[in-house]
Amino acid sequence: MASVEGINPKSQALELEAPLTGVLDALAALPPTQKARRFRSRVGHRLASLARIGVFLLVIWVAGTEDGPLSVVAGVLSVVLGLVLWFRSLLPRRFHAEGHPGDAVERRPELVRRVLLRLREDVAPGTPVRLRLRPDPRPEGPGSSFYDLKLLSKAGTDVLDPWLTLETRLADGSHLRLSAVERRRNKLCVPGPNATRRRKKSKEYDTLFLEARLRVKAKRHPDLAALSPDRAQEAVRLPTGAKLQRLRITGEHLRIRIRLEESWLPHVPKDAAAEASPAPDASRAVTMMLLSLYQMLHLARTPEATRRRRSG
Repeated sequence: MASVEGINPKSQALELEAPLTGVLDALAALPPTQKARRFRSRVGHRLASLARIGVFLLVIWVAGTEDGPLSVVAGVLSVVLGLVLWFRSLLPRRFHAEGHPGDAVERRPELVRRVLLRLREDVAPGTPVRLRLRPDPRPEGPGSSFYDLKLLSKAGTDVLDPWLTLETRLADGSHLRLSAVERRRNKLCVPGPNATRRRKKSKEYDTLFLEARLRVKAKRHPDLAALSPDRAQEAVRLPTGAKLQRLRITGEHLRIRIRLEESWLPHVPKDAAAEASPAPDASRAVTMMLLSLYQMLHLARTPEATRRRRSG
């Protein structure tokens, strides 16, 4: 049985290669570990705040134990330092978005678990599955419910978090590679010339990019390289909330990338109303990506004339 001992302390990612059942066991053991890690992170943040206050009190104590000019200098420094620390404490470094999906510890692991369960029938027993998963977003990073508070409104560079890589060989001999990258972008809104307010506003928002790559044998699909981009795009079917980002086809490789907004969930029940749950279903998006890739293989084997006769 796999365990969470495969988490790399430097990358904070679960890294293992095991049969599908072993990977599922490791994912099931993650939530308690995630809760403990998040608790330690909150405690560390609080201790850092207390440490700044402790330095201030230490300077005051040193100033009180000295006589003469040194006590005056130390006293002035302690007052200045105290004012700086007090003013800094009034300005929080980060903002917590209440109700953000990133607060759910099972968000990323649950997506991977559901994808593996849907692939169970397509993966031969005993076939190794290679997984690299960072279960928790980085502090104030993409996918996190915490955002940096900036005094100045300015556009910053994008922050990327490649948190998932999953590879395995399917029963038909093709090689599958799934990856997920989350991006946090700082958008600067500049008011127009007729706007009443001239102040610039910045807003951070996240985007999830899911990519599926399928490597097949060229001798089994000799016409794949001749498949036109337009015909290939006809085979793409995506759920609500998912948008096609990139589609590439070569003689042996098929590659599709989609994007989801930051409100994505690992699973949305089928009976959930669209108004009650507008969030994109990430596991369903991955399933439809794979179905689209196999539909492209089918189109490559179907001559254009035959396809036209069937559609007519």
